[in-house]
Amino acid sequence: MAFAPASQSISQRFAPVNAALYAKRFQMLTVEKDENAEQVFIHGSPEELRWLASRLEAIASQAEKSGNSHDHFMTENWGGHELTTELIGNPESHKIINHLVIYGHKVA
Repeated sequence: MAFAPASQSISQRFAPVNAALYAKRFQMLTVEKDENAEQVFIHGSPEELRWLASRLEAIASQAEKSGNSHDHFMTENWGGHELTTELIGNPESHKIINHLVIYGHKVA
């Protein structure tokens, strides 16, 4: 993960998203669902989204080699460190997802 220069403040690095929230986080995405579990929302800084893209690329590469692959992303409450329990979306209609599993399958 690339870090911004120390001379940049949190608000400069993560504006316009709530800088105080990101000050508490490190390499964690927020994954939320709506109340009916019909929609999924992923929140992350540019660095966190690039990190997720690299993990997706690794799943795809492994699936090409072996036929299938998967990876787990969990909150600390569930024994992981990839996801956060900090709700960013609407607290009245969104809920945190504690465990996300992404699968890759090679199609013949």
